[in-house]
Amino acid sequence: MWNLWQSSFVRSLILDSALFPAAVTLLIVVAAYYKTRKYPDWRSTFWAAAILAGFLVGYALTYRDFSFPPRTVLSWLPWLVLVGGIVVAADHRRYQWWRYGAKGLIAGTAAFVLLWPILRQETMLTAFLAWLTVALLWSVLWFALTPDNRDQKPAGTTLFVGAVGLALVAPLSGSILLAQFGSALAVVLVVALVFSFLIRGSRWDSPSADVGVLILGTLMVDLRFYASASTVVMGWLLVSLAAGAGVASILQHRGHSGHWTVLAPGLISSLPMAVAGWMALQTYLARGGGY
Repeated sequence: MWNLWQSSFVRSLILDSALFPAAVTLLIVVAAYYKTRKYPDWRSTFWAAAILAGFLVGYALTYRDFSFPPRTVLSWLPWLVLVGGIVVAADHRRYQWWRYGAKGLIAGTAAFVLLWPILRQETMLTAFLAWLTVALLWSVLWFALTPDNRDQKPAGTTLFVGAVGLALVAPLSGSILLAQFGSALAVVLVVALVFSFLIRGSRWDSPSADVGVLILGTLMVDLRFYASASTVVMGWLLVSLAAGAGVASILQHRGHSGHWTVLAPGLISSLPMAVAGWMALQTYLARGGGY
């Protein structure tokens, strides 16, 4: 174990993709808890900011590119996440139509920006269909995972499983960077979730889950179109998210509550995620085990 820690590569993976993002997230959620005890309605916004900040710290330590205008597709990641995160973290409780419109607009805009290097090389019809497919899938999953007026912890556990799945699949598809980003997202989500479990009666409102969906969706688009993950693998990752959303919806409609309602979606979604990892491994081995 000590020999592994002596490796600068392994050490940077652990520090940059796990420990530092976790520390930043923990500091912010703890500070937010004590600062918002008199104003609990603000807590969800600060927790969303903690998830966002923790992930961006992992991005900065791993990729270190905040250039503007962005030079690469991955350079767009912090700007899309930051702008989109600010929009969705604004909890407009009185204007639910805004939340619906904002989610669709952000998903469509982010899909267009991320896919532009590919879209401009295709015919107009092909480009439009590709963009529309990604934007619709992203929006539908977003709406399914984060229903209004509910505790979003089940969405958090499902997103955590999705981030772990991406972190496992990405290196098998040839992208260590996306694996590190997936690890950072998984770590910040689990820190925020565990902390919310420790606070009795605590809710995980929509902004926290919205930020997670935005980051994970961005990483999944990059994984499919720029890391060349197979359609089958991506399909199973999407099934994993859909399964978690479906189980959460069923349990909540039947009036179940407690830790099982939060954990069950993650446990069920882990099954398709495991299939996605197995399929990615088979593809990796079929290529001879090299990148």
